[in-house]
Amino acid sequence: MNHHTAFLSEWGNNALDFSKKAPTGILPTTHFIVTALIMDKADLATVLAIHEAVSKRHFDGGLIDSERISNDHVKRKEVLEDLEELPFQVFSIIVDKRQVIGEGLRYKGSFFKFLHGLADRELFRIFPDLEIVTGQVGDDTFMNGFITYVQQNHIANLFNESSFGFVASQDSPVVQTANFVAGTLARCYDETVITDQRGEFIEILKRKVLTIRFWPDALAHNLISQPQPGPSFDPLLSQLSVNLANDFLHRKSADKAPQAIDQVSSLSYLLFHFRHINPTRYITSFELMEHIRARRGKNVSLHYFQTKVIAPLRDAGVLIASSSRGYKLPASQQDLYDFVGHSNTIIEPMLPRVKRFRDQIHMATDGKIDVLAADEYKVIRKVID
Repeated sequence: MNHHTAFLSEWGNNALDFSKKAPTGILPTTHFIVTALIMDKADLATVLAIHEAVSKRHFDGGLIDSERISNDHVKRKEVLEDLEELPFQVFSIIVDKRQVIGEGLRYKGSFFKFLHGLADRELFRIFPDLEIVTGQVGDDTFMNGFITYVQQNHIANLFNESSFGFVASQDSPVVQTANFVAGTLARCYDETVITDQRGEFIEILKRKVLTIRFWPDALAHNLISQPQPGPSFDPLLSQLSVNLANDFLHRKSADKAPQAIDQVSSLSYLLFHFRHINPTRYITSFELMEHIRARRGKNVSLHYFQTKVIAPLRDAGVLIASSSRGYKLPASQQDLYDFVGHSNTIIEPMLPRVKRFRDQIHMATDGKIDVLAADEYKVIRKVID
């Protein structure tokens, strides 16, 4: 049974020759964006009701159309703020077409096939039971080939619960909303429509972001301007944090184990905030756990989050700083000291307690029982001794 539905839309054109205009006279877009709004099927009625209210408020009951408001950035912010009430998460793939180097990708057919595999792998890794809905497609679009790709790789399997449908965009209000979000992301990244208000748009969308994948993935995609080097920002340490995080994401992106998916999802969230919101901000445990809950459809405990998500990430070599304010990728020496200091407030008081416990048992049993005698406790034993 499908528990989640993804409403897909695309933005941009497939022109890969930036030296001339397309036959229509329209400049080639620098980026191609695929965006999905993912929600629990049980929430669809609520989504449609809120969508209708937003449509009446801003579009006279018509399509929620990104191009209609174009560069009216005040109106765009108002629409985004109203759409924030909707219980959806944003999945997006943003491809910088200027970085398509291989000759095999310089043809629109090969380019779209590459995108089909990328979108399919990311979507179905996170939601293996996904139902996908997209707008009515033409012959020369990303969605046209994506339908075939998904059907061949998923729906042909009788035991796979994935399904695919497409509708005319005017018949699917949520596809309209996906198109509006895609158009908004374009104004954050595409050089033909980019705006200085992009940071404000992302600030509104940030709690809705499940995954945004950039191809190729480079620090040049940072939405924010890097802070000046100083006590709160060390460029070399920040680069190391991002590189180690990306290395883990690349290695684990295909792992379908629930805990691995939660680790990838949480790390992606931390990385997105580091690069596009604020590299100095800590993210609370609650916010990260809520991010997992929204994807899973059920709550996770703090113990699970700490032991099955954060701890394995650190064990794998990912740098994650923590303090009483939450978690983040370290951007400065102070972030490192925050982690060590926070750990020390937990470890140091425990050692005297363990020693006292050990001594009491040792004395009461005339030395017959040493609770730290086992090999797995040799580090604690060495510290206490």
